[in-house]
Amino acid sequence: MRNWSRWLSATVMTAALAVATALPATAEPPQRTVALPLTSFSDIAVDPTLGHVFVSSRTDHAVAVTDLAGNVVTKLTNLPGAAGLALSPDGDTVFVALSEYGAVAAVDTLTLTERARYPIGEVCPADLAVTGGRLYFSYGCTTWGGGIGRVALNGTDARTGLVAGHYSPHQLATSPARPGLLAAGQPSLSPSSLLVLREEGEGLAVQASRDAGGNLADVEFSRDGAQVHVASGAPYAIQSYTSDTLAVRGSYNTGPYPLAVTTSADTGALAAGINGGPSVRLYPAGSLTESRSYEAPDLYQASLAWGPGGRWVYAVGNRWGQAPALHVLRA
Repeated sequence: MRNWSRWLSATVMTAALAVATALPATAEPPQRTVALPLTSFSDIAVDPTLGHVFVSSRTDHAVAVTDLAGNVVTKLTNLPGAAGLALSPDGDTVFVALSEYGAVAAVDTLTLTERARYPIGEVCPADLAVTGGRLYFSYGCTTWGGGIGRVALNGTDARTGLVAGHYSPHQLATSPARPGLLAAGQPSLSPSSLLVLREEGEGLAVQASRDAGGNLADVEFSRDGAQVHVASGAPYAIQSYTSDTLAVRGSYNTGPYPLAVTTSADTGALAAGINGGPSVRLYPAGSLTESRSYEAPDLYQASLAWGPGGRWVYAVGNRWGQAPALHVLRA
């Protein structure tokens, strides 16, 4: 009954707020920049159904919410150390890792209010990813205290120590096309390690591992789940590996220094971010040749996300110490 009522509410709200949540009009300039009500950046996620962009901030203990055109809708507060973000498979919930509270907040994507808070232990959760009907979180409060845990999507059966003893919290990625598979990249080291983990019983087993450049910043699956893309400070390219064995598949020559990568769930196109100019580079599905580029000054690590239909890319940067800015970029 709740799902039916929710559908009716969502239909009414979507009709009433069609202008606010619509994609940017194609007649608008190809790039729009909007200041966010935050002082730092942690993660970004896009809700393609209800038309919202979520941007979290550890230091503000908050999540800023905009519509797909970049207009600020609201700011969710009282989220201690708001870090990683992940959408539930049904789109009803956006999960927020609370790095200073030992919990994950479940925020209703329709009402934009916190529905529940899932305790997971005082482990400083960082990044989030959903696969196999479970929410996985990387964590770590101290050096060499990094690990990976999980919790059910309803907040039960929280576990830590599925992976343990790593330098710092991993960057995580999953793919609907490869349920039960988890990519985990180790940032802040050179060389950096990359793992592909698979669910096995109640734990995680290492399916493949390798070095993946230096100072890893972001990981992402291809749309079909066959590849894992990695953004590391070196080499000066987005590296692509097969998701089964992590064999080298190819590379996107971005120039120095890659720090973000994301793929469109709709078109399979890839967006790469670098610490240089132009800082955002777009590649059509199946092509290693750049099709378009934009300047989004001082891009943050892991700060890119695609909008619905693969028509727009969202990027977060911070120029000359100003407030973080959301860049809405036409693909």
